[in-house]
Amino acid sequence: MLLFRSCLKRARSMMLGLFAPALCGPAFITPVLAQPVNEIVWTLTPLPPAMVEKDGKIVGYGVDTLDWFIDRLPAYRHKKEIVPLPRLMQSLTEGGTLCNIGMNKTPEREQILVFSDAVLPHLPVSLVTQTKNDDRLTPYLDDDDHVDLVRLIKSGKLNGAIRAQRSYGAVVDPILKSFSGNPTMTVIGTDEQFLPMITLDRIDWTLYFPAELEYHRRQKTPDTRFTTWPIAGNDHVIPASIACTKTKAGHAVVNDINALVVEHPEMPWVTFYTASLSQSDRKRYAHEVRFWQTHKDDITE
Repeated sequence: MLLFRSCLKRARSMMLGLFAPALCGPAFITPVLAQPVNEIVWTLTPLPPAMVEKDGKIVGYGVDTLDWFIDRLPAYRHKKEIVPLPRLMQSLTEGGTLCNIGMNKTPEREQILVFSDAVLPHLPVSLVTQTKNDDRLTPYLDDDDHVDLVRLIKSGKLNGAIRAQRSYGAVVDPILKSFSGNPTMTVIGTDEQFLPMITLDRIDWTLYFPAELEYHRRQKTPDTRFTTWPIAGNDHVIPASIACTKTKAGHAVVNDINALVVEHPEMPWVTFYTASLSQSDRKRYAHEVRFWQTHKDDITE
């Protein structure tokens, strides 16, 4: 008993913690607990084709890209949760370390989230036509073969369709708003049938992200070829990031992701996104990414 008290007192005074039992003989050995790991909850939002809900799981190039990073972040315990888009921003304010891949910076988001460097540059919203009718667009192209959307809609000669209550980006949205009510521009609640409408000549054009176009083409009209046209003033890639809540673990994982980006300047993970594009858009993407990598410090995100 005296030996026990003496040993316990010495252990406390020396603040040896788990090492104290080793000084007191085998009767007091306790197991060494594993170092706690930081849990990261990845919010996955069904947005085809980046993330598609299938059999209760989320698949797609966004998930494949995320898994590439997760495999190289062993210091964290990773958990995935499906969060519908309307709840996404609210869920990111409910506590804990939550992260999301493919998010773009805005001043409002930066108030509650820390953003990584760009991890997934992707092609912007483009104008889509059926390839066999590409010549219809010739009068509305500038010297770079980019579509002058204002001139196109103002002409009243080609019919287009857009989805109601959808944002097409900071450049395109004001243009569409300025032509609200234009009889040649139909506004529809869903855009899933736009490609069949084009093939039936009910409309001449619509707007899609190129990967989104290819997803719908494979689903709806696999034997039809379409062309994506860059929109004047909206032709650069969009450098999406990974965003995390501003916790200690959130800042840490963003720093680790940035280190991976620096270590892999060739961005091997973008092959998942590239596979979602048409053959012609893969060439366009390779060109645009090279331009972005060379000039990204001069391009406003």
